[in-house]
Amino acid sequence: MKPSPSFLTINRHGTFYFRMVIPRPLRPLFKGQREVRRTLRTDSHRLAQKRARQYAARLEAAFDKVICVLERDELGLTEADYLEAMELEMKGLFPDFSSPKDESRPADPILSDEEIEARQRRREVERLLTGAYGRPVPQEKEALAKQLLELSQPYQPTELRAVLPKLRDELVLRSLRPVRDGAVDTPQAVPSYDPAMADWTFYQVWEHQLERDRADTSSKGGQANHGGTLAERERLARVMTVLTQHKPVCQLTKKDWQAAYDNARKTKANADASIDPPTQLIEILTDDSEQQTGHERVRALIAFMKQIQAHARYLDLTTFRPDDVIIKPVEERKNERSRDGVAFNNDDIEAIFSGYIYKGPVADGRTKAYPFWFWLPLVGYFTGARTNEIAQLDTADIRVVDGHPCFDFCADAVDAPEAKRIKTGEARQVPIHPRLVELGFLSYVDAATLRLEARLP
Repeated sequence: MKPSPSFLTINRHGTFYFRMVIPRPLRPLFKGQREVRRTLRTDSHRLAQKRARQYAARLEAAFDKVICVLERDELGLTEADYLEAMELEMKGLFPDFSSPKDESRPADPILSDEEIEARQRRREVERLLTGAYGRPVPQEKEALAKQLLELSQPYQPTELRAVLPKLRDELVLRSLRPVRDGAVDTPQAVPSYDPAMADWTFYQVWEHQLERDRADTSSKGGQANHGGTLAERERLARVMTVLTQHKPVCQLTKKDWQAAYDNARKTKANADASIDPPTQLIEILTDDSEQQTGHERVRALIAFMKQIQAHARYLDLTTFRPDDVIIKPVEERKNERSRDGVAFNNDDIEAIFSGYIYKGPVADGRTKAYPFWFWLPLVGYFTGARTNEIAQLDTADIRVVDGHPCFDFCADAVDAPEAKRIKTGEARQVPIHPRLVELGFLSYVDAATLRLEARLP
């Protein structure tokens, strides 16, 4: 498809506009205005091009005449004279492309924003059902039009062109299935799930998935075999249950699913979501961007919601898929917490260094441990380095500088295999704390170096 001419633009409602840059010598006559912009009163690309070409030809001719007068000014005309000449040239340049006015009809009333939006929604429904804007909906399709208008309320008018075909297909399929008396906007007309699951919320669906993971002995990872992952998934399951307002999954409508995914973006950071007693939805939501959960956690929440929704479909608790609703990408958030970070408090430090790696009994089911499990948190504690910076360290990065052992946080050459990366301007050398030396860190580095050399050919 050929690109539109530079003097043709389109607004968010689909209406084309004409725009042309005013030559620099003439801009003072337009009070500094840089361009001329006029509506073309059409959403037809072909008709808009035709009308825009008329504007362009007439304006260029008018501009050329006035510029010619400016260049040959022998009469000492004032700016007011040039302005009058410009007005005379432009008079009649912009024809009215609207329908001829009927003087016998009263003038159109001024519409409110709500009335304008209602017209836009009706216009998109008419386009879907008739194939063109402005055509009246046939009487036999009027009931379908009303249903589409009702179901599309959660969406913005600009989203309707993509959403309405899906809603229409859903209504047609629903009409082909047997419907129970009094059923309105139910996920499934005839339930095929186990009746014992009729009251299952998101939390019970997650618990069922967890039991399946535990029964799968072929997998050694995942939430069933990792305490940290399990605790995080359990927390997300509670948040999802609150987002769906503790409703049974089999009763969730498409609007409920859409609202849950939309509200996931507005959850408070570190919000306490409880199943018993049930936390109310309003308690975990906020419109303050400084208090909202970071974008990475929101992405993880939405990804887990999709996973549990897929498991609910496996159990026949819902017929809706994540693709049936609009889930917009989560944009990166920059707030005070993400910019400055959140420091560990004393309780956090105590929790980190009181695990079985440092003291206390070995946890049940633990059959092995790696040395870096012991050293990485300690290096972070005594250097303040980022996790990624510490994880990139190798034995060659432990160097003696002016008689003092140091960590050398620096980037490798670009062409080096598995090259380390450091943020611009943050390469540095950090002395190794005496407490690390006392605990045997340098001996650990020497032993790792010997093992590495033994493997080299």
